[in-house]
Amino acid sequence: MKIRILIADDHAVFRSGLRALLEKEDDFEVVGETGSGRETLDALHDLDVDSLLLDISMPGLPGPRVAQDALQRRPGLAIVILTMHEDEYYLQECLRIGVRGYVLKKSSGTEVAQAVRAAYRGNSFIDPALAGLVISPYVGRPASNEPARLSLLTPREQEVCRLLAYGHTNVEVAEKLFISDRTVETHRTNIMAKLGLRSRADIVRFAIDNGLLKVDE
Repeated sequence: MKIRILIADDHAVFRSGLRALLEKEDDFEVVGETGSGRETLDALHDLDVDSLLLDISMPGLPGPRVAQDALQRRPGLAIVILTMHEDEYYLQECLRIGVRGYVLKKSSGTEVAQAVRAAYRGNSFIDPALAGLVISPYVGRPASNEPARLSLLTPREQEVCRLLAYGHTNVEVAEKLFISDRTVETHRTNIMAKLGLRSRADIVRFAIDNGLLKVDE
């Protein structure tokens, strides 16, 4: 089954190019395009969509508001933000809302495709370029109200948490750490239980707040 994608961006030329790129992928189907926030919400009501590629700066309603309203209507929707904004505020706000992917418009088509697939699987994806541009203010600097929670995790759990926050699957984490994917799943379950987290987006937020993401990752 193909991943049904709606592209929401107010620049028609950009939409056209992105559509052509995505339609080269065998597992993608672009089911529509929109150019404003309200048009996007209307399209989500009318179309059968799995993933929304959403520009953060939309006429009428801004991207974060569109994402919030869309997820209230369709909690399972896999939203990937496409943006020129290299600002940690936008990233954290979108993660708080429940957006699963955040990709810069200057990124490669491969990274956009990876973000769509990760979000569709229920995972999070942060553009690798944002490790330095967005997350660097947090590296090595736990938030003042978080050290106690971080100390709940063992060193291995912290490493698993970091890799999961980058959007790696259980299998990929297992390969990197030379452990079984079942062990990774056990660590993930323990991490979420200890910290009271409910989703992969929560893991990403926790990792950012506690300096677990590295600039040179």
